[in-house]
Order: sequence, then C-alpha cells, then structure tokens
Amino acid sequence: MNEMPSIHQKRLAIDEQICALLFQRKELSAHTKDSPTDEMMKEWAQKYGFDDKFLTMIFSVIKSEKYYQSRVEPVGFRQYIAVLQSQGVGDRIYTISYVRQYENASVVQLLIDWDYEKDSYQDIHHLNRHYLGLFIDQKYECRHTGACGSDGYESNRYVVTPPLPDDIQGLSFIFTEYKDVFEEKPTGLTVTMHC
Repeated sequence: MNEMPSIHQKRLAIDEQICALLFQRKELSAHTKDSPTDEMMKEWAQKYGFDDKFLTMIFSVIKSEKYYQSRVEPVGFRQYIAVLQSQGVGDRIYTISYVRQYENASVVQLLIDWDYEKDSYQDIHHLNRHYLGLFIDQKYECRHTGACGSDGYESNRYVVTPPLPDDIQGLSFIFTEYKDVFEEKPTGLTVTMHC
C-alpha cells in the first residue's frame, strides 16, 4: 500500500529542487555574471508574496557563494617561473615578473607602478578603490587574496587552482578592473599579458 508523502517529505523534496536549481544557475553563471535588476526583484516579490529586500538578500548570498567554498592555500613550494611581462596603460605600468609554483596551486603577483607625485592615479585610486579580477582560462579559478602598497606602488596577489603548467607559454593573464568584488560592474580597464 502506497503511503501519501508527509508534509515534511514534500518540503524536503522542494528543498532539494532549490539546490538543483541553484546548481543549474551556477553552471550558467560560469560564463556570465549578471543578476536580476531591482525592477525584477520588485516584480517577483509582488508576484510570489515576498519582500523585495528579502529577495535582494537571497540573490546577494547566491552571488557570494565563492566566498563560502573551501579555500586552497598554497603548500609545497616547487619553483619560480619567470614571466617578465609588463604593459603600460595611461600613467600606470602593470607587471608580472614571475609565478610561484606550489604542489597544489600557483601564485600570480601583479605589480602596479605610477608616478605618485602627479597624483592623478593616487587620488582616483584611494577615493574609488576598485577590484582587479584575474582570468586565465575557464579551467582555472583565480582568487584575489589581497592588495598592499604605498605611494606609487601596489601589489595584488592571486591564488590560481589547479596549478598552472610549468611551461606557461601560450597562456594569457587578463586583469579586469571592476567597481565591485562580485565582478559585475567593469570599469572598462582591461590589462592583458600574453606569455
């Protein structure tokens, strides 16, 4: 005799469907990083009986999923790979001098130099702190792990997993500047270095 599923079982089935839909969304978002607009949130909130601020919070958490993933920390240093690539854009020069190879990851360090006495970059940069994302290839996750610097100098560090090959010839390092860490609002600045 078939028993009717309990409310608890039905709710669990819906919860699993939500997870499946989140997975599908994640797969589709690998190629584009767009989000619902405020107008869409208001429309959906009204349609489904939610508060639009609640929906905004839900989608904000979805966007930040990468911050909840387990973080690979580089261990087992192996070698340095010389890159020695620079590109000047405006009054700044962007440089990758080398990649540090570890057993489980690679570390890319982007150096930015400028003449701080002209202070065009310094004033804009300190008032409007932007985020530089790194893209190499779909198979690599590139995680920005921090920036530091002083007058006329900044260093950005990226952990790349899985590790880059020891022969990086043919790879491109594409740095894109964004207004936010979700990498949704590009400023228009892109710096590409080919090996």
